[in-house]
Amino acid sequence: MSISLPSLTFELLEWNDKHFSTTRHAEERLRKMASTAGTNSDQFKNSLKRMFRGVCVEKNPADFYIRRGLDVRAFTFLMATSEDFFRCVELSSELLSHLREIRAPMSKISLTQFIRGFLTHFDLHTEVDDLKRWAQFLQDELSQYVGRKGDSQLQVFVANRELIFSTYGPSRIVRQAQEENIDFDMVLDKYSLVGFSDARFTQLCRYQYYLQTLKSLNVGEDHSVLSEIVKRDVVNSPYTANKQLGHEILEILIDRSGTDSISSSWQRAVLEIAGDPRVPKSAAKYQQWWSLLGDNRIAKVRGWLSSFDLKLFLEFLEQSAKESGNADMERMFGDRKIFMEGLLAQGLVTDSRLFLSKSAQMYLKKSYRKEELPAYARLNGTQTSVIYLNLSGRVRMIEGSHSFKLKLMDKLPSALGIDDYSVSTFDDSKLRTSPGWSYQREYGNYSGNGFVEFAHHTQLSWQHRAIEYLKDQGLQVDISKLISADKYRMYKNKFGAD
Repeated sequence: MSISLPSLTFELLEWNDKHFSTTRHAEERLRKMASTAGTNSDQFKNSLKRMFRGVCVEKNPADFYIRRGLDVRAFTFLMATSEDFFRCVELSSELLSHLREIRAPMSKISLTQFIRGFLTHFDLHTEVDDLKRWAQFLQDELSQYVGRKGDSQLQVFVANRELIFSTYGPSRIVRQAQEENIDFDMVLDKYSLVGFSDARFTQLCRYQYYLQTLKSLNVGEDHSVLSEIVKRDVVNSPYTANKQLGHEILEILIDRSGTDSISSSWQRAVLEIAGDPRVPKSAAKYQQWWSLLGDNRIAKVRGWLSSFDLKLFLEFLEQSAKESGNADMERMFGDRKIFMEGLLAQGLVTDSRLFLSKSAQMYLKKSYRKEELPAYARLNGTQTSVIYLNLSGRVRMIEGSHSFKLKLMDKLPSALGIDDYSVSTFDDSKLRTSPGWSYQREYGNYSGNGFVEFAHHTQLSWQHRAIEYLKDQGLQVDISKLISADKYRMYKNKFGAD
């Protein structure tokens, strides 16, 4: 009697480079262990001491202490592991020629150490001519291993010797990676640089990769690189003598974006790196980032954040209108939304500040990550949220939710503290009832045209009063952008239009 067995089906995963990463990391650890072999002998230690003292203390040329193969290995070991020694060495053509005379070609251990020194230090404390000579020396040494079997890392360096070992190595590698459309981790893997993640050479590759990618994106484009450039170890990396990599990233994002707007993904990156510039100048993030970016970039970002402030405020205003269950209040929300967005669209809003109730703050925390948010002040003991808008330096406007009267003034009383970013908590009365009295005490013409306030009605009277005030203060406004299309005809019939 025969038995029929069910057929077996196998589904095999496709192997890719990431599946081999663990093996490659293990190989790297073994290589590091192997590179220390023989470093504990007394002869080797004596060579190290003699060479270090002679070069760094007595200030003699390194080739004076290289007399045999053991000394070559001691020299390359110090070049790879001691920054102090590296600083003292001049990589002259005489020194490199002397190394060839003593040991040509170099042993694998010495060559690997010399390569490690090149990648670790690269352009740090190295003159351009020295770096060129060093790169050419390594190319020549690696060419001795063409066609040989053996160490996989060394063979990668052999195959890519002209690409990697050059004064332009980092930019060449990044250009190659972009042409092949591979990400940075794959770049390190492909060129056997995984074990050199902290090396200066690899840092420069990373810098070039991120910066070139940012420069090649369409303006405002969302891209995976944006999640990389906001990481602390990336933005805090040194870039020039006076700047960190984060400064260069911020400059690219800010300078490439338009004057009127920035995409949400780019704005999110700017805020996550540097935070909101509308904070006290003594704040740590302001000192680290904004103090070096210049007033023009700060003004540009403040303008973008005014748009974001208004977006958030309108979300709260709409929410409070719906929660009220009052049909008139919901209709008024639409009118107020159109009016404020119209001011923004006409480029009249040059600065802003948010004042949020506890419920509004809770809403933000649920809807946004902390790093994505603009700076805002807290409003105590109320459900009201308020926004302050500076309209081209001619009019200051204060608008709020929950039966808040619209306030317009030509100057901002200093007693209110609205533009004092060291003050982060306010009482409701400070913004609801104090502005008029503060204006009168400071400027003395409360009853004149300097300060006005009025409630929002379902008809068009409040818009008309606001528009006339803006015009009296010298602002050119397009009324059709401040009132809905279906009400604009009614407005013209009732009040006329310029």
